[in-house]
Amino acid sequence: MSQKKKSFYQIVAAQMQIPRDLSEGAVLLSVTGKEEIFIENYKSILEYTDQRVLLQTKSGKLEVKGKNLHIVYYTCAEMRIEGVLESIHY
Repeated sequence: MSQKKKSFYQIVAAQMQIPRDLSEGAVLLSVTGKEEIFIENYKSILEYTDQRVLLQTKSGKLEVKGKNLHIVYYTCAEMRIEGVLESIHY
């Protein structure tokens, strides 16, 4: 998408008061303590072990490290991971 079109879409989204996460497909993270993370707007799961979950997002990779990690549920756009969270890298 060209810079001119991108600016147009950003202007329209701002005028319509559409949140940036919706208009740009930004990744949203909600962390609850050290035991749960909710992720929205990811593209795919690249790696999944009990110590690491690596996701592809629109703008890069997102890595969650910890112990006893497990994906409680996931859809094409969101997921919830539980376990002992140690680090989150983007």
